[in-house]
Amino acid sequence: MPVPGDPPICSPLCVSRAQRAVAAALWHYTAAPVAKPYSVRGCVPDGDEAAVTVALWTGPAAREKRNLFFYVPLVSGGLPVPAVGVVAGLMRLGRGTHVFGSGGRRFDGKRVLNGSGLVEGRDAPCLCGGTGEQEGPRGFYFERPGEPQRYG
Repeated sequence: MPVPGDPPICSPLCVSRAQRAVAAALWHYTAAPVAKPYSVRGCVPDGDEAAVTVALWTGPAAREKRNLFFYVPLVSGGLPVPAVGVVAGLMRLGRGTHVFGSGGRRFDGKRVLNGSGLVEGRDAPCLCGGTGEQEGPRGFYFERPGEPQRYG
């Protein structure tokens, strides 16, 4: 969960841009592991909140198929979290998922882990500087392999 008092990044446009940036950065890891044995199964925007739910799965070849869901805030300590910071945090995951507590949410019928500890905000310019809406979906989720649902 976001730290109480953390402001939104700037505006709804900024939140949308941040979610699109994270979805674009994680798309590559749908075909390659982000942290062995986990690949990205989805990056779902959390409404107008500056956060995403990242879905990881062990893939069809794994003996023990396991899905994990992380609530990842895009603001930490009042500073924006860059997309590369989300990817780097997930890459450090490994198998140490037992250290993450529940985020008090559910997604796809499973509990969502609090991924706040995966990311740190950085002193970065506001994402509102661009004109118009950034290209690409705000998120995606594979309900079935090869069939992504996109969030516009």
